[in-house]
Amino acid sequence: MLNKFIILIFLLCFSVTSQAANKWPSEAQTELVKQRQANFPWQNIVAAVDWYSPLEQVPGATNPAPLPEALNENDKYTAAEKLVAQYNSYALLIWQNGALRYERYWPGFSQQSRYDTASMHKTVVALLVGAALADGKITSLTQPVSDFLTNVKPTALGNAPLRSLLEMSSGIGGPAFSSEATSVGMQTFLGDDLKQAYQHWPMEHGLNAEFHYSNANPQYLSWVIEQATGLRYADYLSQRLWQPLGASDARVWLDHEQGSARTSCCLQASARDWLRIGLLIMNEGRVGDKQIIPAKFIRDMVSPSALNPNYGWQIWRGSPHNPNRKYSRNSPFSVPAKQPFNADDVYYLDGSGAQRVYIVPSQQTVIVRIGQPSQDWDDAALPNLILK
Repeated sequence: MLNKFIILIFLLCFSVTSQAANKWPSEAQTELVKQRQANFPWQNIVAAVDWYSPLEQVPGATNPAPLPEALNENDKYTAAEKLVAQYNSYALLIWQNGALRYERYWPGFSQQSRYDTASMHKTVVALLVGAALADGKITSLTQPVSDFLTNVKPTALGNAPLRSLLEMSSGIGGPAFSSEATSVGMQTFLGDDLKQAYQHWPMEHGLNAEFHYSNANPQYLSWVIEQATGLRYADYLSQRLWQPLGASDARVWLDHEQGSARTSCCLQASARDWLRIGLLIMNEGRVGDKQIIPAKFIRDMVSPSALNPNYGWQIWRGSPHNPNRKYSRNSPFSVPAKQPFNADDVYYLDGSGAQRVYIVPSQQTVIVRIGQPSQDWDDAALPNLILK
C-alpha cells in the first residue's frame, strides 16, 4: 500500500477531477508501471537513487570547482543542525558571506551523495529557459508554446505564452490521483511515454485565470527547450549550467531510453551542487566573473507573479508572509510558515517533503536541507535561525 504522505505529494499536482484514458495505456505500458511501482522505494524516495532505469547522465565539470570554505561552529549553526536532525535529515549546508560556513552529513551520506529532491528540479528548468533566451533560441516569453511544439497548436495550451508556464498560470491542471497502473497519474510518473501521458492532462482554468502548481508546466517547458536548442535536455543542462557551475555529474530520469527527461522532478544531484544553484540565483546569474544567466532574467524570475505573490518563475518567495502556503486553490496539502521570514528577500526551491534551497541575497546566505520527507516542516524555522 502506498505511504499516505506519498499520496499527498502526488496530490499536490494532480486534480480532483477525472478524465477518460481513451484506450490508453497498452498492456505493456501497464505492466511496466506495475513493475516500477513494485520496485519504488516509497519509504526512502530521496536517498534511493539507483533503483530506477533508464537514467541519463548530465556531465559536470571535468574537475569540479572547489567551494570556498571557512567552516566554523556557532550557536546559530548548532541550533540549525539540532532542528533539521529532528526531521531525519541527510545533509545541511550553510553558505554565508562568501564561503561555506557549515556542512554536515548524517551517517550514510557524504559530499559525493546524490539525492532525488523532487520539485527542486523545476527551478533548474526555469534557469534553462533564461539560458535559451540569452542564446537567442527563444525570442520572448510572450511566444506561445505552439511556436515550438506543433502537436499542441490547436489546443488552449498551445496558445499559452511561455511566461504563463513559468508562473503556473497556463490553465493546465492535473489528472485525478489514483494508484492504479492504468491511471494517467501513474503513467505520467512511472510510465514510458511522457508525451502521450501529458496529452491526457486537462486544461482546468482559463489562461492566466488561476495559479495552479502543475507538473505539466515544467515538463512542457523542457520540451520547448529541446526544440528551441536542438539539443537533448540533459545535454543543454550540462553545457549551459552544470559545467559552467563547476558541478559534479548529475543524472535525470528518462521515460524510456533516449526518451524524455522527467523535469517536474527526478534530477539526481549532490547537496553541494544544489548549493551552486542557490549561489547562481543569489549572484544574479554570475559564476565568478562569468554571466551564465542574464541578471535581468534572475531578477524577473524571483519577482512576484501576477496570480501568486509567493511564487515567481518556478521558484517560491517568502514575502509576503503566508502562514499556510498552498499549491493550488483546491490542494489538500499546504506548508506552514508560522512566523514571517527574517528577511524580505527569501527565495527558495521546494522539493516535496521539505527538500529545500533557501536563498537570501541581502544577507549573502544560501541554506540547503535534504532529508527524509517531512509532513510538518515549517518553512520559516530553519532560515530564521540563521538570518540576523
